[in-house]
Amino acid sequence: MAMLEDDAEYAQMLLDVSEVSKKPKNWNRGRIHRALNPGSLIRVKGPTSIIYPASFAASVNAFSSVTDDSTFSRDVEKIVNAMYGEHLTLRVYPCGQNEWDYQFSGVISDHGNYLAGEKAVLFSRLGADPQEWTTLATISRIPERDTISPTVRFERVMATLQEAVADGEVNRQVLERMIQETSRAMEGFGFSEAPTWPAISVIPLAVYRSVQASKITPELQQGD
Repeated sequence: MAMLEDDAEYAQMLLDVSEVSKKPKNWNRGRIHRALNPGSLIRVKGPTSIIYPASFAASVNAFSSVTDDSTFSRDVEKIVNAMYGEHLTLRVYPCGQNEWDYQFSGVISDHGNYLAGEKAVLFSRLGADPQEWTTLATISRIPERDTISPTVRFERVMATLQEAVADGEVNRQVLERMIQETSRAMEGFGFSEAPTWPAISVIPLAVYRSVQASKITPELQQGD
């Protein structure tokens, strides 16, 4: 990855967006969206969260074992598994964690469970708060600003359901359009990992941080 980063930077194929993405107006006005192209390689440094939602669901489930009612924990586990599965989620907040909408969002897929041991101890190692990390990623998707509310979009989908399947035949064009619109509605409701405007979806390639050597300071040697 170090070689890829060096070579891509030399070939001017790597764009560092750390500074320009710190400005909320670049997100609100769509400036950063117009500057980026799907598939292109970027580097961004900022407050970063790497979360393993399945671990949270397991913790809630374990806690419920000492209570009389486990309904809540089962519901939490179902929701988390449906929305996140066994994947790690990556969130980079260039404008700060309080500006949650302005983020680079990605999924670290692990179908082969190669990271099983690492995921289990992720929270104990990194904690809950975002930390300053650098992410190397490719742009996966740049969502468009959606002027239609997810509720309205979903109602339109339900209205076309009978049109998709009529007289014992399936209209593929209508069915596929209905699937697309349903997916957009689920994004708007927050039921899928796909980000909504102004967030940008990325495919993480590497996540790292700068390391400085620890040292003994004069105050540690004081006798008081």
